[in-house]
Amino acid sequence: MDFSKAQWCKAGDVDREYALFELIYEDVILLDVGYSDDGVFEIAFDEGIANKITDWDSFSRVIEYGRRLADADK
Repeated sequence: MDFSKAQWCKAGDVDREYALFELIYEDVILLDVGYSDDGVFEIAFDEGIANKITDWDSFSRVIEYGRRLADADK
């Protein structure tokens, strides 16, 4: 999977203390990242990422970017 074409968007209408950020590729949500109300960083995989293959370096880079977005929004 080529994450270079995916975009992060802040999720709206979420009843949480901290915002969620969605990773979107071609109008399909792949995953969400954000902090739980307890302050734990979480990743939730959506159906859009099923059967996708990527290398660890690309995946960890995109997750770290999402984490920086969530950190900046705390």
